[in-house]
Amino acid sequence: MKKFLIIIILSGVGSFVFSQDIHFSQFNNSPLTLNPASTGVFNADIRVIMNYKSQWKQVSDPFKTYAFSCDAGLLKKKWQNGYIGVGVSVFNDHAGLSNLSTTEANLSLSSVLAVASNHNLSVGIQAGMAQRSVSIDGLQWTNQYNGMNYDSGLSSGEQFSQNNFSFQDYSTGILWSFGKGEMYSTANDAVKANLGIAMFHVNRPEQSFLGTKDRLYSKYVIHGMFYKGIKNTRASIIPSAAVYLQGKSKEILAGMLVKYKLKEASKYTGFIKASDVYFGGYYRYGDAIAICTQLEVNRYFIGLSYDVNMSGLTTVSKGLGGLEISLRFINPNPAAGNTAKSGHSNTKYL
Repeated sequence: MKKFLIIIILSGVGSFVFSQDIHFSQFNNSPLTLNPASTGVFNADIRVIMNYKSQWKQVSDPFKTYAFSCDAGLLKKKWQNGYIGVGVSVFNDHAGLSNLSTTEANLSLSSVLAVASNHNLSVGIQAGMAQRSVSIDGLQWTNQYNGMNYDSGLSSGEQFSQNNFSFQDYSTGILWSFGKGEMYSTANDAVKANLGIAMFHVNRPEQSFLGTKDRLYSKYVIHGMFYKGIKNTRASIIPSAAVYLQGKSKEILAGMLVKYKLKEASKYTGFIKASDVYFGGYYRYGDAIAICTQLEVNRYFIGLSYDVNMSGLTTVSKGLGGLEISLRFINPNPAAGNTAKSGHSNTKYL
């Protein structure tokens, strides 16, 4: 019997290697890994995002995830009732003692349509290529236990047909978004919301280092966000949630951020830049609390969060989960009031 369970434990604590994808606590700050339909759905022309996550340093070698995405909305000025979103995204995930690595590059395309006043509906598709690799050097197997202790001279009894493989990956999604009012005025009367459903790994690509025909489970994502400015104040509330279902694995993440406006942009000179600060957190059901703070100045944004582990793993993790960083650049600056208009509701995706 194969002892591949040991690789699972060392490479993916508390998860199944081939049934759970990368995940970010700041899920709204990684829109193209959340839903292909979010491509181009924001209140500007171009958006660039970088994400970094490091976790489980106290348990094993740190799991590290790097992600990059760039997307844009095209034909906003020419089409009165919609536009096209295009994007590219790349991520690398490096896990545990087995050096299990996943690298994937995707192209995303969406169609955004104004279906009613202040209401948009977008449908997106995503296609990409991925590679997975593993190194078994240094792993310890039960067959190498001689009854007293571990003996590296004993055969592991394991046979791998390959240490890396590549596969095609396809995903799709749909997103409803709503927005009215002004986020960047003194009135602070904006109300915005979105609700999306996505399906990743539609083609269920084969996944195996052992030569078997195991297939990657499709992943289903249901997510939503609500933004409410508190009139005539500098504060806004942003509750949001996401549910991930993939095979026997599931993840439920919900929480809220409070946004506070530090400065408003000058309307005429442009010398004073708009700035906002966010505080709050998210709860990942049965696992951790993610404490989050974010700062937005002009076109630039940085988000910091830290997962505090609360599951049974605290015995070895000591409650320490992982650090996550999000960086974003958006152009032109929505707060400057010069965002390209298309004649329809152009809601900002938060």
